[in-house]
Amino acid sequence: MRKLWWIYALFGTVIGLCLNGSKAVAHPHVQVEASASLLFSGTGQVIGLQHHWQFDEAYSAFAVQGLDANGDGKISRAELADLAKENTESLSEFDYFTKLKIDGKKLDFANPVDYWLEYDNGKLTLHFTLPLKGPTKIARTSGIELYDPTYFVAFTFREGDQAFSLKSGPSGCVATITRPKAPTQTSQNLNESFFNTLSAKGDFGAQYANRVLVACP
Repeated sequence: MRKLWWIYALFGTVIGLCLNGSKAVAHPHVQVEASASLLFSGTGQVIGLQHHWQFDEAYSAFAVQGLDANGDGKISRAELADLAKENTESLSEFDYFTKLKIDGKKLDFANPVDYWLEYDNGKLTLHFTLPLKGPTKIARTSGIELYDPTYFVAFTFREGDQAFSLKSGPSGCVATITRPKAPTQTSQNLNESFFNTLSAKGDFGAQYANRVLVACP
């Protein structure tokens, strides 16, 4: 069962390091470079979010182990289909690491659709769409947050114009991205006290959230 593969992998890393008696426990850190789009209907209502998450090379190599079913040395979209289904659907347990607020009100997502994985140039990328449970009128200000509360998975919006877009959005709406600041300790130099902090603060990762402010006339 490969469900929740990045979470299980992370816990496995922690346990292995602890059993080895290491005094300084390395943070089991998965890096995700993300891009997203806020989706609008033809009448200008918000209908959902589209995500693209590219995982770092080390974790990607771990995740695709044993998935080359035909032995051709390539991992095809078809060979990744079951993994994409399991893991995208299981993201509901974590609220998809995503918060969308319009006029200060948090909106609920329906089940993810159009999900698929691709493996290219040594990196695994998850694509999926989160439809809202119902179309919602855009307000003057809307906010999106992307982060893992435990900070086991570190999300960062990619650089450049493709980081975030408004698909079919009303004229005059603009999006401003605020990326998280780097942690004071590197992922290779986090000690036991850091993990105690994570346990004590369930929303520790909020300080490393990626935020998008959408402002409309």
